Amino acid sequence: KNSVCGPSEFSTARSPQQKPPMSFVAAESLLVAGGAASLMVPQHEGWPSRLAAQRTALLFPMASVPRQSRSRLAGSRSYTGGGSGRASTSVRAEPPHAAPGVVILGGGAAGLLAAVTAGRRGRRVTVLEKNPDIGAKIRISGGGRCNFTNISHNLPVSYHSSGSRGSVPEEPGGESAFVRGVLARYPPGEFIELVESNGVGYHEKKLGQLFSDGKSPEAAGRIVEMLRRECHNAGVEIRTNCTVTGISRADGSADDPEGARFFVDCEGGGGESRGSPYRVPASSVVVASGGLSFAKSCGSTDLSHRIAASFGLRVHGVRPGLVPLVWREGDAEWAKDLSGVSMEVRATVRAASFLENMLFTHRGVSGPVVLQISSYWDQAGGEPVAFDLVPDAEEEKLLQWLRKEHKSKRNAEARCLVRQLFTERFADVFWQEYGATALGVAPEAKLRDVPQMQLRHLAALLKRWEMHFGGTEGYPKAEVTCGGLAIEALCPDTLEALEQPGLYFVGEAVDVTGWLGGYNFQWAWSSGYTAGIAC
Repeated sequence: KNSVCGPSEFSTARSPQQKPPMSFVAAESLLVAGGAASLMVPQHEGWPSRLAAQRTALLFPMASVPRQSRSRLAGSRSYTGGGSGRASTSVRAEPPHAAPGVVILGGGAAGLLAAVTAGRRGRRVTVLEKNPDIGAKIRISGGGRCNFTNISHNLPVSYHSSGSRGSVPEEPGGESAFVRGVLARYPPGEFIELVESNGVGYHEKKLGQLFSDGKSPEAAGRIVEMLRRECHNAGVEIRTNCTVTGISRADGSADDPEGARFFVDCEGGGGESRGSPYRVPASSVVVASGGLSFAKSCGSTDLSHRIAASFGLRVHGVRPGLVPLVWREGDAEWAKDLSGVSMEVRATVRAASFLENMLFTHRGVSGPVVLQISSYWDQAGGEPVAFDLVPDAEEEKLLQWLRKEHKSKRNAEARCLVRQLFTERFADVFWQEYGATALGVAPEAKLRDVPQMQLRHLAALLKRWEMHFGGTEGYPKAEVTCGGLAIEALCPDTLEALEQPGLYFVGEAVDVTGWLGGYNFQWAWSSGYTAGIAC
């Protein structure tokens, strides 16, 4: 197959006389994919698929262009043989006549969609999964309800790479053009059609977020079982409890299986080889094992980063994303009284800005708006996060209101200005620590003691309350891992490494991070599909 990124040669099938020199699975491609997770939000009526398709067409006009090489996933029920939705019980030598296949490292969202896509194309596919079962992150996402995609108009601009954390581009360019191209090949409407064809109910909550119907954890489990069923129908073998320890390039010796360009070092995953290392030859490798978030519950590791580094590919900006922020040590004392307080604010870091709820915790702040802005926050640079505490009013309008209150309530306590805007708990702490200082008065001052010209300082503070944080809650609380393999190292049409022919990366392994609300799942589906049609 040839692409704009260069030729990719595929080996022919082994002759019947040739016998494999070791126990192995012949592999033409090997995928390492990442997972994603989203936030649970209030429910309302579902979004009809017809309208979803219309919105997809508006967002991605490229998606309507016919693609000869594209095989349709949705609605297919044909069984091509050779696979099972259950884990294999042995690591066996493939029959000599078996054609090289695709080996996918990671049975998460991107890996499973890549497996289905490659299987539908007639590839022989094996999924190697470290955990006892596939879809670990899918099962816990959205509080167990699985926010599997997003159909809002924000989709094309809701992704960033670590090279531009403060940028939310409105026009194609940089990583925006890279991501748009991948999303256009497999937009949300395609996955929605796959969901519908499998009889999985879903509904829209807010901001375009689509969730699987039902209670937790059965709702998320339906998405996993749908993907397992599609893998089975596509002839995909799923092998669990299989740990990949490394990948090396074949040296072309006479002992190498015909067409092998890589060897994958594995442990576990089957019968006689369980507990002892073995090697899987592969003619192509697509790496997809995700990032570092949810290590305890999902077994996440830095495998994809180590593989990239071992081949001389640049990995940068790796850090927790969509994660709560924690106070600096000096701020913890006064802030602890606010634990449990929730309020709507606008959070801003450089050019990135989000309007959502913020929740004070005993260690810092969380809630949707904090998770969103955390992916853009530079901890090393020590930059503050600016919070607009009155996002529904312009600063001048707010100043006019403060002046009116100052004039009409001269004998009232000055703190009444903020008590009218916020809950008493937050208002009193904010006034004691910040408000009185901004006005240049004592906390117990009356409004008559406040010079009118000082009101402008309070209005400015309310519209831009800058807070410095000591760090994040880390990977155990992070929804995603930011950073990863630099997008400049990948062909945008195939997600193949430009300097390493036959090596692919998808999902969370790539330096592409989406907003909260199903965007990271959509990146997983789209990137998995892109690699699946190329490998």
